[in-house]
Amino acid sequence: MLEIHDEKYLAYDEDELFMPRDLNFLIVDDENDVSELLATALKEFGFTGNFIFASSTEEAISICNRINKEEKPPFDFILCDWNLTGLSGLDLLMMVRSYTVLHDTPFVMVTANDNVSGMLVATKKGCSDYLVKPFTMEELQLKLAISWEKHRKASSASLKEA
Repeated sequence: MLEIHDEKYLAYDEDELFMPRDLNFLIVDDENDVSELLATALKEFGFTGNFIFASSTEEAISICNRINKEEKPPFDFILCDWNLTGLSGLDLLMMVRSYTVLHDTPFVMVTANDNVSGMLVATKKGCSDYLVKPFTMEELQLKLAISWEKHRKASSASLKEA
């Protein structure tokens, strides 16, 4: 369970994993209720960063296109519905992974579809993890922590290679 460790960090699983409290999130979902639920849960977990909302893949791509040239994007984490009107969450994932500045950004696919073959395809494309609807707050916390840890390890490996 995510708990406040100190004013800068949240801890998951009895201080095994740490996440900065000031993370900023891009939340992509065509259902406002789901977006608001995710934002409210993140605030209740202790996150203090900002939330950027997109109601479609196209809107999220537009946000990403505006920030691609920036050194640091205005979000640190992406929560995205898979089944969006128009382009899918998988389309957004592939675009995000093609941008150097966003390549290692944690990306959790939120979906009502528990199709394993689809999940495998998305994993190969760089999806950090999945959250299958309906989900519990404990599942959301676990997926956040696992995805952040993957990101942290990938970032550390990139720094060692540089």
